[in-house]
Amino acid sequence: MHPANSDLILKEEHWPVDARWILTEFLMSDEGAQRGNETPRFILGQDRKIIFTTTGNAGWQEEMWPRIEEVTGTKG
Repeated sequence: MHPANSDLILKEEHWPVDARWILTEFLMSDEGAQRGNETPRFILGQDRKIIFTTTGNAGWQEEMWPRIEEVTGTKG
């Protein structure tokens, strides 16, 4: 999914049906309410709960990737 602008990322119809719970949970969070349309955004979910979210390319490399390794017990 790659909407044409950041406002489209917050619209349910741009999400796959089985992933819409992520958008719902995200929009109910403080992060979603305050900075919901910042992109690029990375969201890590587990057991139908959002466990981490970050933005920006640095956020992916410095925050998200290490969190994925931690959650999965792997090293890249």
